Amino acid sequence: MRFTRRDMKMIEYLRDYEVVELKAMSEYLGVSVKTLKNQLKELSETLKEFGVDVQFVSSNQILVKGHEKFAEVMSVSIPRFEMEFERRFLLLLVLHDNFLTIQEIADELLVSKSYAEKHLAAIMKKYPEDIQAQRHYGIRYAASQNKRREVFVKILFPYLFGEDYIVALEQFDNLHFPLFHYFTKEQMFRTRGAIQALQRLEWFQLTDESLQQLFLYILFLTRHADSENTEKPVAVQEDFINTQEFDGLYEWIPGWCQEFRLPDSKEELRYMYTLLLSLRKQKIACQDQIMDKMRHPIKEILKGISERLSADFSEDEDLIEGLSSHIYTTILRGNHLDVETDEYMLKSMKRQYPFGFEMAAIAADYIADIYNLSMKENDLIYLAIHFQAAIERMKDAGEKTKIIIVCHFGAAAARIIRSKIERKLVGVEVTGMYSLQEFKQLKNPDCDYIVTTERILKADFPIIYISMALPEREMQKIKEGIKEIQVNHLLELNILEAIILPIEEKNMESAVKAMVQPLLEEDFVTEEYLQSVLEREEMSSTSLNHIALPHGNPAMVQNTRLVIGRMNHPILWDDSKVSCAFLFAVSSEMLKEKPMLFNTFYRTMADPEVEESIKKLQMEKNLPDEVFRQKLFQILR
Repeated sequence: MRFTRRDMKMIEYLRDYEVVELKAMSEYLGVSVKTLKNQLKELSETLKEFGVDVQFVSSNQILVKGHEKFAEVMSVSIPRFEMEFERRFLLLLVLHDNFLTIQEIADELLVSKSYAEKHLAAIMKKYPEDIQAQRHYGIRYAASQNKRREVFVKILFPYLFGEDYIVALEQFDNLHFPLFHYFTKEQMFRTRGAIQALQRLEWFQLTDESLQQLFLYILFLTRHADSENTEKPVAVQEDFINTQEFDGLYEWIPGWCQEFRLPDSKEELRYMYTLLLSLRKQKIACQDQIMDKMRHPIKEILKGISERLSADFSEDEDLIEGLSSHIYTTILRGNHLDVETDEYMLKSMKRQYPFGFEMAAIAADYIADIYNLSMKENDLIYLAIHFQAAIERMKDAGEKTKIIIVCHFGAAAARIIRSKIERKLVGVEVTGMYSLQEFKQLKNPDCDYIVTTERILKADFPIIYISMALPEREMQKIKEGIKEIQVNHLLELNILEAIILPIEEKNMESAVKAMVQPLLEEDFVTEEYLQSVLEREEMSSTSLNHIALPHGNPAMVQNTRLVIGRMNHPILWDDSKVSCAFLFAVSSEMLKEKPMLFNTFYRTMADPEVEESIKKLQMEKNLPDEVFRQKLFQILR
C-alpha cells in the first residue's frame, strides 16, 4: 500500500488528538466532511494493523486509541509515501545520460503521453538550468555530476529505512519506481560491502542517517563506474584536501575505491573525501582538535544566546562538543549535499522543543554572519536537538532504571530522549545509547526493555517505539499520568493583560506589522523589533495548524507584553491557515528572572488540543475581546 499526501496529513492530525471533530479536521485538510469520512474509513483499516483504533462515535466525532503506536506508523508510512510525478521524472532523468523522448518517459513511468506532456512544461520551467529540451532529440538532465548525484540521493533518501537498505530499495522498486532496471544486485551488494568497510574507520563514526545517504551515493557511483560514462565531478576547493583534523583519511580512500571498484580518478577521490567529511558524525577521533578550531565561533554563539535568552551554557562541555562537530561538518558541507527536510518531524520538533528551536535560530544567525552560510531547516533541527539536550540536562533530576535507547538521529538526539525519560520517570537507569548499527553488535544488552526510534526486526526484550520528538502520548506507554508543563502565574498575568487586536490584514507580514504597532506606540519595543520578528519568520515559520506564535529579539524589548491578533478571516501563514496569532514580546530582563517563560508559553500554546480550542473560540461570532480573554484564560488553565 502507498500513502498519499492526504493520508500523511490525516495520520499527523489523528496523532495529536484523542477525540477528533470531523468538521474541524475537514477544514484543516480542505475537503468536505463526507469525503473525509470515506477516506478515514479506508485509512482506519491500515491503522488497525498497527494497533491504532479509529472509532466513529457520532456523525461529527471519532475516537482515536493507541497513540503510542503512531511512532511505528510514521516509520512505516514515510517510506510508503506516494511518489509524485515530478520526482519520478527527475529520478528517471538522472539515471539516463542521453536524451529521452516524451513517449519513452511516459512508457517508463507508466503514464499516458498526454499526462506526461501536461506536467513536463511546468517541471522544466521549475528547473531551467538542470533540464535541457532539444527538438528532434527529447529531454535530458544537463546539470553536473555533483548535482546529478545529489538529486538521486535527495529523492531516494526518505524511502530508505531499517537495518537492510537493499530490502528498503526492493520495496521502493515495488511501490514507486523500477529502480532495479538500473541497478544490479551485484552493485547493491558491492555498495553494502563498501559501507561495512566505512563503518570500521578509525577517524570517525557516521550517524545512521549519514550511512543511509552514503549508501545511496556509493550505489550511484558503482553504476557510474560500471558504465561507459567518463564524466567527472566538479573539483572541490583545495582547503578540503588540506584539512589536518583527519590526517591519513585521504590516503586511505584510493585502496578502498579499488577494493569495491569505485571511480578512482583524482576528481573522484577528492569528491569522496569531501563527501566523508561533510556527512554528520557521532564519534570523532580528533574531537579535541575540532573543538579547538571551533572554540571561538561556539563561544560567540553561546554568548549571543545568553544575551538574548538569558540561558548560560558556557560550561556545558557536552553541548560545546556536540555543537563543535556539528557546525564544523555543516561549514564543510556548505550548500552541497542537500537533504529534504522531514516536514512532519519539523512540525513535531517545533511543538515539543520550542526553546531549543529558538536557540538554533539564534545560532544560525551567527553562523550566517561568521561564515556567510544560510542554514536550511534540516540543519536547524539538528542544532535544536543539541540545544534541547542541554536544556534537558539543566532540568535533569531523575533516578535510574534499566533502559537502552536505540536512536538513528545520533548521540545528541539520544541524550534528549535519555534526559526526558530520566527526568519524568522515577527509578530509571539508561544503561546505554546506541545507533541501530551499534545495537546489532550487542551480545548481552543490560536492560529490561528497549526504547527505539527505528524499526528493530528481532530483539529479546520488549520494544517501545517512539519518535524523535517523544510527545507525551508516547511516554504513556512507559508511565501513565505524565502531566504537561503547567502555566505559571506570570504567564497567566500576561494573558490577562494582553493587548487584543482585530486583524483585517490579509497576509502574514501585514498582520505582524499591525501587531507590533501598539508595542511601538507604548515604547514597549524598539524600532528594530519589527524587523527581528520578520527575519525570524523568514528563517522558519512560527505557524502551527491554526495559530501562529511570532516573536523577535528580546534585546529589543523594553517591557514584556503579549499581543493577540484575532483574524477577521484566516490568513495564509506559510502553509497554515491562521485564525489567531500570539506575539509574545519578552524582554531580556524578564528572561533572566524567568528563563523558561518563553518555553512554557510556546509549549502550552502548541498543544494540539489547546490550539483546537482557541480556533473554536475565535470562530464564535460577535465575541467581545474581554470575553475572549477570559475564555482563553480558562483554556490555558
